[in-house]
Amino acid sequence: MKARPTKITKLDKLDTFGNTTFVIEFDEGAKGFYTSKYADQNKFIVGNVADFEVEVKQGSKGQYNKLTVPQAAGFKPGGSARPAIDPKVQMISFSMSYAKDLVVAGKVDYKEIDKAFEKIYSLMISKI
Repeated sequence: MKARPTKITKLDKLDTFGNTTFVIEFDEGAKGFYTSKYADQNKFIVGNVADFEVEVKQGSKGQYNKLTVPQAAGFKPGGSARPAIDPKVQMISFSMSYAKDLVVAGKVDYKEIDKAFEKIYSLMISKI
């Protein structure tokens, strides 16, 4: 649903998670509660068209409208916004770091860091 907010009222009391609740009224007559972890939320701005969804909920005082903002494509609730790193890429980084540590400790000559890296990397990849 798309509409323009005409009035936004910030409620004083925070919920149990520390989120701020707002009462949003729209130009086409819809009204509902929007909860944000930010006291200065920017999803709804008076006069700007907002894309939102309305879910009718049952509360202790009757029914009310809960407003939510559609998630961006590819977004997974509760997940990380960054894509997972390929374990082989991580192994390259770890292997070079460990080879560098051997050079710093004096166990491997700097000129032999490539061989130490290859040995460590091969061993790590064989365990996957």
